[in-house]
Amino acid sequence: MNGLKKKKDLFFVGIQILLFALYVVIPPIFPFNGNIILQIAGLVLAFTGFGICCTSLYLLRKSLTPFPTPLQKGILVTSGIYRYIRHPVYSGIWLMVAGFGFYSAHAGRLSVACLLGMLFYFKSRYEEEMLKAVYPGYRSYMAYAGRFFPKLRKNQKHN
Repeated sequence: MNGLKKKKDLFFVGIQILLFALYVVIPPIFPFNGNIILQIAGLVLAFTGFGICCTSLYLLRKSLTPFPTPLQKGILVTSGIYRYIRHPVYSGIWLMVAGFGFYSAHAGRLSVACLLGMLFYFKSRYEEEMLKAVYPGYRSYMAYAGRFFPKLRKNQKHN
């Protein structure tokens, strides 16, 4: 890994760690009254995110790295949830933090969740440049799998 890639990798992971820490310690600024429906929806989002995250981490196994630059001995995983979503780990983490933000009726946590979503967007763009360089089939994979959520398919039959 060259010096610039290493610096970018450390930058993205460093910001991610700072945002996780901020999420935990941020005081309840602008608290709002969460109702039971919002709390249940938040829990559903958080548990869904947890399931997505665990599934994707398991599927990655030997290719897993916190850094955007792929491992030299890694493989491109395009099965399971990766058939539909290119970055399900990011999706799962985001659903967990946003869901818990809604569950706890904590605007500060929801703000950090938004920042984390933006970070994941830019981190995934950088990561995809690396993946396209390493895996020849990555461009075609991008055509059918969504970045964070499955792509909506247009119905082939028109009645």
